[in-house]
Amino acid sequence: GESRSSGGMWALRRVAHSSSGTTVRRFSEAATKLSFSFAAPHTSLYYKEAVDSVTLPGASGEYGVTAGHSRIVDELKPGVVSVVQGGTTTKYFVSGGFAFTDPESTDVSVAEAVALDDLDEAKVKAAYATATSALASAADDDAKAAAAIQVDAAKAMASALGVAL
Repeated sequence: GESRSSGGMWALRRVAHSSSGTTVRRFSEAATKLSFSFAAPHTSLYYKEAVDSVTLPGASGEYGVTAGHSRIVDELKPGVVSVVQGGTTTKYFVSGGFAFTDPESTDVSVAEAVALDDLDEAKVKAAYATATSALASAADDDAKAAAAIQVDAAKAMASALGVAL
């Protein structure tokens, strides 16, 4: 069972009945749309727009967010951000960043974001070849780290496009 010290949290998790007999909704049932903001240093892609859901490439794995999601701050790894709005899904490749989520909203801040449809398969393959070459010839730890980041980003772009390297 739950300890006395966690009783407050337990109360938030269960569905409570009011004295009138009506059911109190959980946070996840309180709203149907998520307020979504998504920005890179050079552009704002979404600003407090109502969306159905967002899928994010979290550092510990991909996860989805809808209205009512629990609070979370997560580092984003290179990967795809998918935004579902009115039955349409739009996908962006991001190089990494951070996501801040509460039950009503999600704010995503990334270094770079490119519409997945705008990625060029040949350029991704070329970037991977250049990065692996740079990694193999890196003279010091800083150069190795920079090249490894480029290799990881190229692998993530290739994966997002379904391209074998």
